[in-house]
Amino acid sequence: MGYAGYAPGNRIADKLTPMQQALRSLPLEKAQESLDLIEKLTRNVVRNPGEDKFRRINLSNPKISTAITEVHFAVDALKEMGWVQDDDALLLPPSVHLAHEREVVGIIDAKD
Repeated sequence: MGYAGYAPGNRIADKLTPMQQALRSLPLEKAQESLDLIEKLTRNVVRNPGEDKFRRINLSNPKISTAITEVHFAVDALKEMGWVQDDDALLLPPSVHLAHEREVVGIIDAKD
């Protein structure tokens, strides 16, 4: 009987958000390292939304530089989450609220 011509389980994929597109555009050779660090930075903000130290990323820090600043599309992915450029740093304005269900899950999906 009827599935109206649709096989069970077939589903049209949802269109990727700009953040998901940026995360999936990271170069493969650096993607895992970059995604791990972006996930850690994002989790810190989600867990401690009022802590200013977690809402600032110093792009000249050697570890940040290697995994984010020097990796094509990594800074773009952070900007899509709401981070804004401020000289040699990225700041997350107080009006931006990162959510585990949206940003962290999006990063985990990009790792897969």
